[in-house]
Amino acid sequence: MRIFTILVLLGLAATPALGDPLAITAAPLDRFALLSNATSFGPFNWRGGLELTSSNTKFGGLSGLVMAKNCTSMVAVSDAGRWISADVDYTGDTLSGLSAANINPILDSAGKPPLRKALSDAEALAAGPNGMTIVGFESKTRVGFYDLASKGFKAKFQKLNPPREIANGPGNGELESVGYFHAGPLKGNYIAIAEKNLDANGNAKAWVWNAKRSTAFSIHQLENYSITDIAVLQDGDILILQRSFSLTSLPGAAITRLSASSIAKGKTAKPDTLFEAKVPFYAIDNMEGITVCERGGETRVTLVSDNNFNGDLQRTLLLQFSYAP
Repeated sequence: MRIFTILVLLGLAATPALGDPLAITAAPLDRFALLSNATSFGPFNWRGGLELTSSNTKFGGLSGLVMAKNCTSMVAVSDAGRWISADVDYTGDTLSGLSAANINPILDSAGKPPLRKALSDAEALAAGPNGMTIVGFESKTRVGFYDLASKGFKAKFQKLNPPREIANGPGNGELESVGYFHAGPLKGNYIAIAEKNLDANGNAKAWVWNAKRSTAFSIHQLENYSITDIAVLQDGDILILQRSFSLTSLPGAAITRLSASSIAKGKTAKPDTLFEAKVPFYAIDNMEGITVCERGGETRVTLVSDNNFNGDLQRTLLLQFSYAP
């Protein structure tokens, strides 16, 4: 088993299910392409999707996720400061449901749930070093570790020291994506990307750092898209989820790939566009989270949408594809 997969398993597979059981209805999606029978989309092949609903008013706002254990274990964060965990079920090789779901508050460094929205705005999630889980918060911008492997969802926030410039973006437009390089030319480094903290040319500001140094650079964004999440691949390259969503335009989503070797101080890195989807042609919504895992010899890419706790107008979608570059 590859080292990356082992590290993720250390952080998730042993995580005890603590907290309140969560009843989730997972309705399978018939298709991703709504106007055709297509199942292949560039390098991606459809592996099923779910529309998630719950009568629990605390469910929603999913902004980041990680998956492990042959893609059968899922942990997500909500921008209302909650962990959502579940087993992921399959029929054959197709995503078919969720089970054994739980919901827990994300705790602060004192082991308490944050009392204010500004302190609980979790927007980013990633598998970190030594089995740790990384969470990025936006409104009061900070990045930290959670020892889910040994503490479960009783784990406390442990501060990680990212570059200070990460917090310089506009309100509700700061830290949106975090990641860790388990391999590749940037092995041992962290990465963070802003949503609306842009350089003079309108590109998203980003940072790679470790305990000794940091590198500030920019990432080119598509048209009116914003970067909402990233997933670091096993070779160190980065899949970037870009989202177009506003009150005046129909939702769009795109996945791009950025070579780690293109990251350099003060430069603008331009990722390659792999696939772009728009409503009403595809089953997408306000797409905010992306993760990768391995299942049946395939690299699986899973996306999640944030319904903004507005179930009448928006949906929580979980979409999965195989990825063969």
